[in-house]
Amino acid sequence: MRALPPHADLALTLAQIEASPLIERVRSCSHSFAAASPDTIAQIVEAAEGFAATILAPLNVAMDETGCVLEDGRVRTAPGHRDAWTAFIDAGWPSLDAMPDAGGQGLPSIAALAVQALFDRACPAFGMQPVPQRSAARLIAAHGSAEQKAIWLPRLASGDLGATICISEAEAGSDVARVRTLASPDTGGGWSLTGEKCWISFGDHDLTREILHCVLARTPGAAPGTAGLSLFLVPDQIDGHRNGVAVRRIEEKLGLHGSPTCALGFEAAKGEMIGTEGRGLAQMFAMIANMRLSVGSMGLGIASAACDTAWAYARERRQGGRGPIAVPIIDHADVQRQLLAMSARVELLRGLVFALANMVDLATHDSDPAARAEMQALSGWLLPIVKTLGAETAFDVASDAIQVLGGAGYTREWPVEQGLRDARVLAVFEGTTGIQGLDLVHRRLIAEARGFELFVAEARGAAAGCDDATAYALGHCLDTLEETAARLRAPGIARRDIDAGATAFLALATLAATSWIAARLSVIADDGPAGIQLRAVARFALSTAPARAAWLGTEALAGAARLEGFAQA
Repeated sequence: MRALPPHADLALTLAQIEASPLIERVRSCSHSFAAASPDTIAQIVEAAEGFAATILAPLNVAMDETGCVLEDGRVRTAPGHRDAWTAFIDAGWPSLDAMPDAGGQGLPSIAALAVQALFDRACPAFGMQPVPQRSAARLIAAHGSAEQKAIWLPRLASGDLGATICISEAEAGSDVARVRTLASPDTGGGWSLTGEKCWISFGDHDLTREILHCVLARTPGAAPGTAGLSLFLVPDQIDGHRNGVAVRRIEEKLGLHGSPTCALGFEAAKGEMIGTEGRGLAQMFAMIANMRLSVGSMGLGIASAACDTAWAYARERRQGGRGPIAVPIIDHADVQRQLLAMSARVELLRGLVFALANMVDLATHDSDPAARAEMQALSGWLLPIVKTLGAETAFDVASDAIQVLGGAGYTREWPVEQGLRDARVLAVFEGTTGIQGLDLVHRRLIAEARGFELFVAEARGAAAGCDDATAYALGHCLDTLEETAARLRAPGIARRDIDAGATAFLALATLAATSWIAARLSVIADDGPAGIQLRAVARFALSTAPARAAWLGTEALAGAARLEGFAQA
């Protein structure tokens, strides 16, 4: 496989960080956040790019081609993975946004996500391990006891301890209420867990000395449905001995071959409850929310790699032209359209991921309780949007890159076909696109619309500072979003009609969010190459936004009548 081309321009990442909404408010929240000055972040991002290029990119081929194997009940990772993980630990990357009192650097989320995107650009399967570690740390920080925090957080920050999120079961994927894993009190004051879990990323591996499983389970006599679920911390070993956690199999997958997706059996495994009994699912959202945000960053990394490859290929590949010498295909208008469209999708996703990262930090760290509540509502509105946008951007940009490369892109000689395979699962795990759409409409719009209202107000404020064309495009998207939302919230509308349009409404909300980012980029003050490029992609994206908004609004309100005639087998 040909090597991934150099990152197109690190200045784009740095310019987007400094232009991201609320970045200065984040820096004012804490001493450790204040340390993330522009110069410091630039040094971190440049170091991450070097690590990705020298350590992770060479590993990517082996992880994709060799994958993982199950030997004597344990997972052995791809050749070179352990050495790369050791280098990752030695460089201190796991501690980047971990809390200082747990041995972390305490930097803001935007720094960690920018780094993750660079690592995922080089080797997406590698990045599947650090994300649940960071997510478990957020879970324990939010809901753990003082003793649990003291035991587990330093080990997560150092990278010594792996972590998983164990929710899904054979008959309980998105339908979490059907979870059957049972947690029974034991004589020592702890809990004994028995059940089967599936689709567990890095459910077992040889990278860390121990793995902490965050397991959703039902206690005896608990209420049916999600109200009866509690959350448990289950180490894979105790005092050097296996703790009743068995690896049933590694799944054979389309992509992400270097990331072992395991089916696990809990056979009277010893664990401890975290948080409040019966509140397991609500508590686990501290972990799920971070993992959904990380899907946006992972999608950004995969899309960035595909986009850079397409641009590099288009500059070198010669074909067509009117003279005796063929011209580079980048000279053709349709190729320019494709490349600019890809760049626009990448940069708008980057801007939205960074904006949400700042909101998530402010929702936890802002000193003003009212401001924290507003950021919680606003980040709640944007989270399903960013998760879905990351998934779709990664897959679509990889597909478009194949189109630019033509037949070459369809072969394994070039890295874009792997990007397509690796990206496909992003729209499935951490809640499918359909689930995200239903969540946005029912929970974030109909049940509680504060986040929606805050977003619209913020976006309209951005439109006020733009030129007429930009203000019109963004304003039209917001008008359509509000009109569509009002009709979906109207009294008497049938639940089935709402559900039939939920995914289209999610797409409309996503268009409004990316148009908001485009409007902000259209007035970016950077006059260097990065600023010029960001303004160009903003204009390109906004040029068709009103027409796309009109179509998505129509689709969101089409109702369930168009499903008539559907016959269930």
